Amino acid sequence: MVKAVSKPSLYLFTGEEFLRRNKIELLIDQLLPQELRSTNLTHLYQDDLDWNVIIEQASTPSLLGEAQIFWISQIDKLKKSDWSMFETYCSKPNPKSFFIFEAEELAETHPLAKLIQSCGKHIHSAEQGRETGLEAIRSKLRKFGKKITPDAWQMLEDRLGSSLRLMDLAMDQLVLYADHDTIDKSAVQTLTREFLQYEPFDLTEALAGRDIQKAIKIFHFFYELSGDMTSLVGLIHWQLKRIWQAKKIMAQGGGRDEMIKNLRVPPYRLNSFLNQAKQFDLQKIEKLLSQLGRIDWNSKSGAYDEKIAMEAFIVNVGAG
Repeated sequence: MVKAVSKPSLYLFTGEEFLRRNKIELLIDQLLPQELRSTNLTHLYQDDLDWNVIIEQASTPSLLGEAQIFWISQIDKLKKSDWSMFETYCSKPNPKSFFIFEAEELAETHPLAKLIQSCGKHIHSAEQGRETGLEAIRSKLRKFGKKITPDAWQMLEDRLGSSLRLMDLAMDQLVLYADHDTIDKSAVQTLTREFLQYEPFDLTEALAGRDIQKAIKIFHFFYELSGDMTSLVGLIHWQLKRIWQAKKIMAQGGGRDEMIKNLRVPPYRLNSFLNQAKQFDLQKIEKLLSQLGRIDWNSKSGAYDEKIAMEAFIVNVGAG
């Protein structure tokens, strides 16, 4: 008889939010029956964390006799916390209590990172890859007996800036409101008209036109919609990188067909996209991409407020 391998009681998930959340949900499904989530799953953020209360709960067996899970988000913002109490707990944990921590990134010197190395498991969503994230979105359709045509899928990617987070939100709407089992371009057009006041393309359009007020308004729309600054920075980065690639193609003598093929710019949008590209020189785009990288890194490390940093970035772009 093969002895079952016990699961670690301590997990750390890092990386892109949509991908890591997908992994976390899969793990929770393995550890806890769906009907016990309301009683045996506790999801906390850094402001809610009280080690005395949490450790007392974790040390006490569940009344229902099943596993209990403590899911703690934004753990990277707890750098100055005293981890000694949790370290003591980890020396003799309750085998039916599981801790799931998540963050964008976590320094190797962080107390939790050291604990994970000795008695837990670290799962980085980059290991999963973007294609797996897209497959998770497609599987949501299959689960509800629906499918999407290739041209509708391409339109969805383009209109949502290839953001996994926004595509997942949109897919929820399509599952609920699509009239037919096969989702086509017309369904995506209807959805984006009703679900989205703006598209990511509109943000770079406002930036190219130096319309700071409109750009800030669109930025706030997507920030409130997604609730995830990292994916929003990635969305803007994706739009600007396509403009950078277009400038490269033009500099090498490439034409419209090459841009449509390599950059996946729909023909109906190509003229507007090229007009955006004309508003930026190559050096300016490279500088903006570098600034976005710094904002992303410094926000994750807590160096400054990410929302204020992005607003300042937009103002800087608009000022030329």
